[in-house]
Amino acid sequence: MGLIRRRYKPWLIGLFIIIALLSVSRLSVGSWPMLATWPALEALQKPVQWWNSLSLWFTDSEKLQEQYLAFQKKAQQQAALIQESNALREENRQLRKILDISGITGYRWHAAKVRGRSPEKMSQRILLQVYGVSKDDVIVSSEGLVGVVDSISEDHATVRTVFDASISVPVTIPRTALAALARGQGESLAIDFVPLDIAPKTGEILYTSGAGGLFPPGIAVARITEVTPVAGQLFVKVSAEPVAHWQRDNWLAVASHLHATP
Repeated sequence: MGLIRRRYKPWLIGLFIIIALLSVSRLSVGSWPMLATWPALEALQKPVQWWNSLSLWFTDSEKLQEQYLAFQKKAQQQAALIQESNALREENRQLRKILDISGITGYRWHAAKVRGRSPEKMSQRILLQVYGVSKDDVIVSSEGLVGVVDSISEDHATVRTVFDASISVPVTIPRTALAALARGQGESLAIDFVPLDIAPKTGEILYTSGAGGLFPPGIAVARITEVTPVAGQLFVKVSAEPVAHWQRDNWLAVASHLHATP
């Protein structure tokens, strides 16, 4: 009897362990094949899970790219609107100052759109879109004198600027006895006939005097950049620069003599 107990005791113990495991895990006998194949099924599902994750990543990346491109496009549109608004504001400022200049009597004033500039560094020629102007009409910017009309067509005018050596402008400094001529030098202006005893200082502004009747009086022409006395001479050598920066202006004013025929 003791031998029988010793022979079947391990088997009984094993049986009890299996029954206990089944009852604890609440698994049926049919579940055991699933447990056996679970590692293989999990291995097969890994590529599918990886592909799904990768697809989601690409989908999210495409969405982010689309959102970024949409934001970039909107930012560019906003920048273009701001630039256009600034340009219009600057043109409006120029036109307002031109209207202030047009208060000078004896002339008929036109607003002219700048359509082109000569390739020279200092823009000695300007093309304007304007109607009803004549040769030698005076061109003025919101800052000062630009030049004169050189030739005209049906709706355009070509302008010689004050840098041109063919232009001489009678100038003065208000409330002084100065009566000089501003002459174009290509990239600067020379101020002729300036007496030593009433020589202007560097930085002073010269204005049209109205002498000769071509240029309206009181328009800013040039800023003094250098005054050099000449030994034994009654006149000083004076250099200046135009106060008008027509290279950046989109609108200019044309002053036509009222007696001129368009």
